[in-house]
Amino acid sequence: MGRKVILSLAIISSMLLFAACGSSEKASKEKETKPKTTEIKSDIQKKEKESVDKEEEPKDSGEILNPAIAEETEGSVEVVYTNNQPNFSHEMDGFKVNVDEYQIVKVTDMNPDVTIPFKDQTDGYVVTAKVTLENNTGKPMYYTNFHRIQLTDQYDYVSSNWKSFVPEDQQINTIKKEKDEVSLFAAGEKVTGLLNFLFTNEQFETMKIVKPKYIIEGGVADNDQFKGSFKGDSPAYDFIYSGEQKKAIATQPKFYQDRLTMDNMADKKMIFEKTGINKTLKLGDVKVTLEGVQYTDITPTAASKERFRNFNESGIVALTVKLNIDNQSNQPVSIWNIGSKLRIDKNRATVFSQGMVEPSNPKEIKAGEKGEKLHVFLFNKDEFGIFKKFDLEFGPFYGEDGKGLFKDKTVTFTLPR
Repeated sequence: MGRKVILSLAIISSMLLFAACGSSEKASKEKETKPKTTEIKSDIQKKEKESVDKEEEPKDSGEILNPAIAEETEGSVEVVYTNNQPNFSHEMDGFKVNVDEYQIVKVTDMNPDVTIPFKDQTDGYVVTAKVTLENNTGKPMYYTNFHRIQLTDQYDYVSSNWKSFVPEDQQINTIKKEKDEVSLFAAGEKVTGLLNFLFTNEQFETMKIVKPKYIIEGGVADNDQFKGSFKGDSPAYDFIYSGEQKKAIATQPKFYQDRLTMDNMADKKMIFEKTGINKTLKLGDVKVTLEGVQYTDITPTAASKERFRNFNESGIVALTVKLNIDNQSNQPVSIWNIGSKLRIDKNRATVFSQGMVEPSNPKEIKAGEKGEKLHVFLFNKDEFGIFKKFDLEFGPFYGEDGKGLFKDKTVTFTLPR
């Protein structure tokens, strides 16, 4: 029985429909007794819950953030929820985008002439975000300023609209300094305006059965062809649409931003986490620091269930490892194609990281810069329970030409378990 369990783990990489590569080492014949897995909550999480329990939800004043919605739709507007401090931001090498506040309104009895975005329904919802963009890069920069509210998965979302139901004096593309270039922002420019997201009734109801995310897209560049642009998106911020939902989210752990979380591939339940490990090893001229680990029970969402169909009925455990990279070399290092391995109980088994559930951007860290790498490893839950020791073999790094750097060397971290 033990041999079958271990061999099945070793071929997890080939089981996943989205796995890029995978292989395994022969498992030990030793039979193990499965220990119990205990859910551990940190003191910080407990304190957050106590704080939330005491906190009273501030009452909405009902003041309309964007009166143009009523004027242009000729409909009745009712405030559903206002978030005065969302704390959504995206820093892109000196170019910062911040969502200062947002408001959700329900619109009824619209003029039929404006109902196309609402699939010809005269009722719908509008989310208005007040956004500030600040170019502190020291030179003119191009940025498309796209935001999105993600629903069931990365392919199901509502995009921002800078023009529809936005007054001209609040249209960012109109009031910024560079009038002739739609996406060009002057050096030192700071501009604040509104963006709208138009929801049908069905889309708004979908938010209540998924975990919607607010994402600020990347793409800042110093040229209109967007060559060499900063492509990484913001973190996938939880999009709050009610006071009750806000309290529920505040009691949840802060999960690492792998694609299981960002793209709503799966719901997570924390098993164990350890942060602030800060163990640093050198790989050539690059410092690699193990910052933390999170072990989670994951339940695939309806939209992603098929991706995980080859895991058994015991459930799935994800290990997400957070590493900080300090590239002190004289060339960029790729972080999207690192072939790291997890050595289990020395020679019991080997599991490869699952690149397709790891963030895809940024793909590299430039010379002299720092960045973050998240590695994700997936296990059948019953198999995970018998293992005792995890050693992460990290590396090697690859250069722009695809060749291995630093003589294809790797470094090894023993992970908390």
